Amino acid sequence: MTKLKLIFALMAAAWLLAGCGFKPMYANSSTSPAVQDAFATIEIGIIQDRIGQQVRNHLQDSLNPYGTPDAAQYLLAVVLDERIEGYGFRSDEAVTRESFTLMADFQLIDQKTGDVVFEDSLSSIHTYDVVQSDFANFSAQEDARDRTAERVSELITLRLGVFFKSAE
Repeated sequence: MTKLKLIFALMAAAWLLAGCGFKPMYANSSTSPAVQDAFATIEIGIIQDRIGQQVRNHLQDSLNPYGTPDAAQYLLAVVLDERIEGYGFRSDEAVTRESFTLMADFQLIDQKTGDVVFEDSLSSIHTYDVVQSDFANFSAQEDARDRTAERVSELITLRLGVFFKSAE
């Protein structure tokens, strides 16, 4: 009898959620243009430094998986700032833990008018242990740098998706 109640409760929950108007952000719809179609109109500007190249590559994979648009409607300009800070200390004041922070300021610029149609700032922080081995420390720092670059590009993509979805 309890299995029947559970099945009934799950069916009722599914029925209620179906009527709430929930629509996946990236789903194609016949009544509104898809967010992916809007992403295809964005040209991603050059971003400085190696970490900028990584962020740009991740953005190209998510925004323009089929290549750079021929006649882009928008230009995405991104400026990055990175910071490394120690925050774990031993009794001899040696750092035992560091955080790698990557901050991004980005603007979506209309190519025709030059107006900024959307801008935002965001950051991602990843931490790692500092140990006796220089190679291990270098490897941990590079891994934190890679993870923050990927996360920042995901956040930019998400915020652009929300912008285009709300503009429909």
